[in-house]
Amino acid sequence: MRPRKRKAGRPAHALTPADLVAVAAPLFAARGAQGVSLREVAEAAGIRKASLLHHFENKETLYTAVVDTALASLQTLIADARLDEGDFALRLDRLGELVCKALSTRPETARLLLYELVGEGPYLRSGGAERVQATLELTTAFLEAGMETGAFRRSDARQLALSIAGLHLLPFAAAPASSALLGGELFSPTQVEARTTAVLEQVRALCLPVL
Repeated sequence: MRPRKRKAGRPAHALTPADLVAVAAPLFAARGAQGVSLREVAEAAGIRKASLLHHFENKETLYTAVVDTALASLQTLIADARLDEGDFALRLDRLGELVCKALSTRPETARLLLYELVGEGPYLRSGGAERVQATLELTTAFLEAGMETGAFRRSDARQLALSIAGLHLLPFAAAPASSALLGGELFSPTQVEARTTAVLEQVRALCLPVL
């Protein structure tokens, strides 16, 4: 017997703003900010719209929280990679592995960020551009530090940061096309491992001196 869809109302356990962000993220990632209503998010969470509005005053604040959370997770990874410790090539690999893991375990992240970057979505227009820029600046600063020591090949660090961002984001954002090309579900463990290996090799080729 198929389980009944739970009617909206008071949930068995009180939902936190973080819970609601997690529910809303895949909906926004699939259809963009304009394609999703607060009522849909509330129904997916199993609550009434009024309960959702208790945490987020409108759709814009909820959407901002969703993208903020996705972006913050990547900024945290850059910090957790301890990019100021150890051999630069190993740090580069460490960062790449962490980002690939994050994008593969949270499929909506890449789609949300690419949607914003390509379409200049509401997040960027409402002040989020500074947060996106800060993330790219962190990567740029790391690359410039590596170039100063000679560990990385001298090039335009800002252009290089954009290229690396594209290598990470695009395949996961375009998962159906990526899966078709690779002949397997991109988010499967086997394909995630293969994609991570490919990204590390390609980023190393862009960054490390030719011997």
